[in-house]
Amino acid sequence: MEKGEPVSNDWIKTGFKPGQTGSLNIGDLNHRGEGVGKVSGFTLFIPGALPGESVEASISRVYKNYAEADLLTVNSSSPHRVEPPCPYYYDCGGCQLQHLDYDQQLAWKHNMVIETIRRIAGAEPAIPAPLGMANAWRYRNKARIHLGMENGRVTAGFYEKQSNRIIDLADCLVQHPINARTINAIRSAVQQYVDLDSSAGIGNLPISGATIRTSFATTECLVLLESRAAGAESKPERLKKLAGLINTETEHGTSGIVLLQADKKSTRSYVLSGHPYIEEKIARHRFRISPLSFFQVNSLQAGVLYEQAASLAGRPQNAYDLYCGTGNFSLYLSSETEKVIGVDSSEAAIADARVNADLNNAGNIEFINARTEEIPELLLQGKHPKTIFLNPPRKGCSKLLLDAVVKAGPNRIVYISCNPATLARDIKHLSQNNFAAALIQPVDMFPHTSHVESVCLMSKI
Repeated sequence: MEKGEPVSNDWIKTGFKPGQTGSLNIGDLNHRGEGVGKVSGFTLFIPGALPGESVEASISRVYKNYAEADLLTVNSSSPHRVEPPCPYYYDCGGCQLQHLDYDQQLAWKHNMVIETIRRIAGAEPAIPAPLGMANAWRYRNKARIHLGMENGRVTAGFYEKQSNRIIDLADCLVQHPINARTINAIRSAVQQYVDLDSSAGIGNLPISGATIRTSFATTECLVLLESRAAGAESKPERLKKLAGLINTETEHGTSGIVLLQADKKSTRSYVLSGHPYIEEKIARHRFRISPLSFFQVNSLQAGVLYEQAASLAGRPQNAYDLYCGTGNFSLYLSSETEKVIGVDSSEAAIADARVNADLNNAGNIEFINARTEEIPELLLQGKHPKTIFLNPPRKGCSKLLLDAVVKAGPNRIVYISCNPATLARDIKHLSQNNFAAALIQPVDMFPHTSHVESVCLMSKI
């Protein structure tokens, strides 16, 4: 029997349809970490199944060229299967690979990056094994939870897979312990608030969720309460009362509690208690993080990522850091170059970046608040950067930006990517414009998930 082919075809005699069950062999994992098997050439994706296993599955959704199925039973297990330590794992959508031994997670991510770059970019640069973590738990510095109510009790946690149902969490094993304890504190505080005011059911409560950020360096904890209710900020005493309950419920209080008021036109924030930021430290650098600023969620691996990227810079005379966020990488570059220009479209991130430059006495960095669409003009102002750093979101870079980067004439492009597929697409475009991918170093920023970060060096041919 061939790898990935079915154990039996009896279960599909009436055709594929939801609810149908049967046995099949698993031959691979897809980019989401789901097991991949075939039944008479038709592909099934099965979360929780591993390559080399024979499983029983039930079809949940059928599409033109593939189907999704739920894992029912593992008939023969992979030697790399482990028992997930998280009691919520099979319901929660946050992690996808806790059932796979960590060394094999790294091996799978390594192969995924290699195959994606080969298939999409048609390139075969050097791709060393991913840089993993010695302890792959409790690494997240940020948690975003949802609030709801079930049978008169407040619930707080993450959404169930493919659902808006809230999993009421007591703990999350990939979160910093303070984040996990603060989730419980928020739930308890909101419950007290509801109990004290019977009219303040969750539908009337001016918060729908919360974001928690904790510093690994200082253990400061910042809580961002999220509201979609118009006029929530007009009731400061009511909200400050809730903030006080949250501070009372946490073991050592919070460094600050902030209300985020968002609508279709704008996003505004209001400080309810403390100060609206925390400070993190990575290697010798200090970083101030405000509620709306992007910062790597894995503080422990962020230094590994930045050191890898900085090592590829080649000590340029000047450099551009595009999508610079709060200036994290710009600070790493500042000691290696005469001039760094950081660019980001987020006003909050640039404000933090400027503070961070002052905190670290980095006087050779200029931060510019600009949209990606404005970057081409900026790059062609005659400064001709020797190195350009790109750290885009998952969608990658626009063709407009990549063409502008090429015209700017750098010797090197260092690309930090959180999506191998869009990295491969952008490598292909740059390779058609006299740049070649020389090295891609994967870094495991998100253990137990299907995500992997990569640092790519592209040199001018």
